[in-house]
Parts: sequence; C-alpha cells; structure tokens
Amino acid sequence: MNDAFQIPGVEPNDDRPVILVGGTFDPPHLAHTELADAARQRIAPEAALVFVPAARSPHKAEAPAVEDAHRLAMLRLAIADLDRASIWTDELDRAEAGRPSYWVTTLERARAILGPRRGLMFLIGADQATSFHRWREPGRILELADPIVINRGEIQTREELARRLAGTAFGDLLVRAWIQVPEMNISATAIRRALASYSGADVANGLPVGVASYIQEHGLYRG
Repeated sequence: MNDAFQIPGVEPNDDRPVILVGGTFDPPHLAHTELADAARQRIAPEAALVFVPAARSPHKAEAPAVEDAHRLAMLRLAIADLDRASIWTDELDRAEAGRPSYWVTTLERARAILGPRRGLMFLIGADQATSFHRWREPGRILELADPIVINRGEIQTREELARRLAGTAFGDLLVRAWIQVPEMNISATAIRRALASYSGADVANGLPVGVASYIQEHGLYRG
C-alpha cells in the first residue's frame, strides 16, 4: 500500500468540509453508505465522504474476518455510486508499517493535511458514542474534528442517547451532535452469521449488489 500523506478524493485547495467515516467494513453494507450519505445531506451536502477502514478496531476483541484486500475491494464496490466519496487507507498503511491506528492519530493526520480552518467532521453511531469517553484521548479527538452522532442499534432517539450518556465525560456535547437518520436494522455481525450458515437463501439482503456478488465469487464468510 502507498503511504502517501494525502486523502484521496479531497482537493487540498478546496474549502468544502470533509466527513470521515471509520469502521471495519467487514463487510460494508447499506447502512454504512446510506446512513453516512443521509447524515451528510442533513449537515453539509457539499462535503466529501471519506471512508477509513480500520486495521483492527481497538474496541473489538476480534480481528477482521477477511483480509484487508477483500475489505478494500468490497468497500470500493459499496461506494461506487456514492457522490463525492472516497477511501483513505491511512490506518491500514500505518498498521502494515507496524504503527498503531488509533482514531485520534487518524484525525491528527487528517487535520495536518487539511489545515486548521477546513471543516472536519467524523461520523459515529449512537451505539459507539456510549463508550466514546473510553476512547484514546477523546478530548483531543473533539479538538480536531466535530462529531456527527446518528441513531444506530438500540439507540434511536436523542432522549435515549442522553439517558445512556448521563454523567459521562463529553456526554452533553455528543447529545448536541445528534442527527436523526432513517432507521436501518443492518449489522455486519448479523450479515456474517447469515453468510456463514448460507444454504440457498438470498444473501444480498442488506448488502450493495456489487458487494454481495463479490462475496459469493470469492466464497467469503463461509462457515
């Protein structure tokens, strides 16, 4: 992988904001792409969406189920029809070079590329926001970029998020960053389980067509 210090799809002299979308994308599904775009339309329709695949999430005990090359190929297919969307492999590149890929480091590198004044945001699901105060250097993260918190999982209202975050550091700020998007009950974990037990049912449910075809072609996630 190329460790060039740049963000693909983002022009350095452009003043339009950038929204980073981190995740394992194992596999990338419709909630990843459609909810990110829905949040963009609410916040900054002109913004670039930059998907940042993680080498391994520090918040998950297990490593990704498939190789990085497969996840990247699927993510390219997933965003193919998404306007102003690109993939930044910075975290994968750092992991390959033996360096950690914490989100705070990713944001520091993004800020160094974009400069101090350009709008920089990051998308976070409400289910992840409940543990944000345990991320590495959460205060520094919020200095570098503005969060966009969307309803995900069991947390579908701002009131529920506020209840879950009551008494936690940065809770009030995250509640203020709430954006309501369409509810999509899709998860990569559920998709992997369905694919592992595949016995002739339609495995495309929740997946972009190109991603479903890729998974079938390469026999991924089989039990």
